[in-house]
Amino acid sequence: MPTTSFWRANRVTLLAGALAVALVIMVRFVIPYEQEITSIWMLLVKLTPQFAAVVAVAWLDVEWARWLRLHLVALPAIFLAFLLYFVPMTFMTSMDMQDGTAVFEDLYLHVVVFVPFMIVALVLAYRLGGGSREGVLRVGAATTILQMSGLEDLMAVLMNSRLDGIPEVWDWAHHMTVRLGHPATRNEAYAFIVVHVVLAVVALTVPRRVFDRLPWRR
Repeated sequence: MPTTSFWRANRVTLLAGALAVALVIMVRFVIPYEQEITSIWMLLVKLTPQFAAVVAVAWLDVEWARWLRLHLVALPAIFLAFLLYFVPMTFMTSMDMQDGTAVFEDLYLHVVVFVPFMIVALVLAYRLGGGSREGVLRVGAATTILQMSGLEDLMAVLMNSRLDGIPEVWDWAHHMTVRLGHPATRNEAYAFIVVHVVLAVVALTVPRRVFDRLPWRR
């Protein structure tokens, strides 16, 4: 049994986890739950549950997690959430697509929820397997940057057989619009994506001494 008390060893995880749950409730039920992002502040607010969840995972005490055999509970629970909610909800929403734009927005919002769920699930699996706090923060930061990079928008355009080439203006990419101050042109979108990919690589490869200077390392 671990020598440090559970509450002391996991105090950051418990606090950040509770904050993540509260933020999820706020984002889902309090602020407007819609596809369009109207400001940079709204974008940041919608990312806060994901940030808090990654912090909660990073500060999870591995010794206590192993003693509690948490991997035998948490990982099957994550799989069941995917299997019993995200999979059937995707099928049911897709079947209703003929009802119009409102249904497409429901599908879009459903996918938007799944992406951070997947990120948190991946870093949790890594942490429960003995992964370092530094590794959780690196992977959490890199995947969040890639999530916001516009790569998904580019792939959606390339896979859309209804389009005749890549559009000159990406007015649907609201996460780009709120940061650029205007709908991205095609070349601006390309540059936007490249910058984010470079930042993700930096997050994964930044020298360890940078992490050693952070307060939690000292």
